[in-house]
Amino acid sequence: MLDVGMGYEEFHTVWTGVAEICGGLLLASAGIGKGLVSVQVAAGLLLLLTICVTPANVYMFTHDAQMGSLPPVKGAAHLFRGVMQCVLFAFFYTLATT
Repeated sequence: MLDVGMGYEEFHTVWTGVAEICGGLLLASAGIGKGLVSVQVAAGLLLLLTICVTPANVYMFTHDAQMGSLPPVKGAAHLFRGVMQCVLFAFFYTLATT
């Protein structure tokens, strides 16, 4: 197995963060007409990422999981994150299909 110098949780936190930043840059650049891809493609990629991370977020909510040295996330904050994820899902779906 490839050793990337970080643990399982940190690796997945890093790659999803990089994917979010890249997807956001793609979407923003497409929105101003300077992108490498269309708004629909960029939004579709961010929608796919949202779908991919949803099981981890559900797990964090149902098991009250904490992320390393970060401050604890408790009940209402998990619920807020879930609602915001639904909003993002709807936003990306709308952009990807119009």
